Amino acid sequence: MNEYYKLYLPNSKKEVKIEISIPRNKEGIIFDTLYFLDGQNAFKDSHAAFGRSIRATTHLGVAAKELKKRIIGVAIHNAGSDHGRLNEYSPWPINVPDANFKKNNPKICQNFCKDFIEIIIPFIESKYNVYKEKEHRFIYGSSLAAITAIYLGYNYDSFGTIGAFSTALFLFKDDFYKFLDKNINKERKVFLYVGKNEESDDVFDKDIYLNSSIKLLHYFEQHNTKSRLVISTKGIHNEECWDKAFSDFISYISEENIIYRY
Repeated sequence: MNEYYKLYLPNSKKEVKIEISIPRNKEGIIFDTLYFLDGQNAFKDSHAAFGRSIRATTHLGVAAKELKKRIIGVAIHNAGSDHGRLNEYSPWPINVPDANFKKNNPKICQNFCKDFIEIIIPFIESKYNVYKEKEHRFIYGSSLAAITAIYLGYNYDSFGTIGAFSTALFLFKDDFYKFLDKNINKERKVFLYVGKNEESDDVFDKDIYLNSSIKLLHYFEQHNTKSRLVISTKGIHNEECWDKAFSDFISYISEENIIYRY
């Protein structure tokens, strides 16, 4: 069952659409919460920007049935336009020699993240029967939104586990690692995914996603952060591949070594 809301974000000075996936039978259950960035791509193909979602409702159902992990999915739809999304999910200046990336304003992302913590999470936790400790809150993002997920996870003490799929960290160069150096926290768990066949624009090396994800895993390992990297040998940069890897993320959240595929 999906429920929908619109919330006004005072720092961002705009409305945001939120989509909630929750079981019909919810009486007497306290849920964990998994927050999705690029939320229109979370649950339904009909809502997805490119006609294919990650079909997360199925994964949440598997978590409940097989892992006894009851999770509400909270999907925050993005700003919509390419430029709007670019600003909403870029906490630092994009510094790459590519005209396709228009000049972004990091303040827009920082305001959105502040609203996420101060407005969106309290709204969800006042309306639904969920745990309010960070160990029971999880955040997911893919590509540019994976950067925002990491930023939210480390800039605030609000999430226990971060899922960063196909992380586009190469767009920010030194700012990304300077931020991690300042904010690294061993209490966070980080799940990384990348497809071996992912490519970005011609200005980047064709292995940029793979190599930067491996580098990020090594960084977390060097800082004694609990982390896991899943590499798909045939994976490309799209929701269908992220869907296929999502059960790995759910298992990681649940600290299970069993992965259910379907």
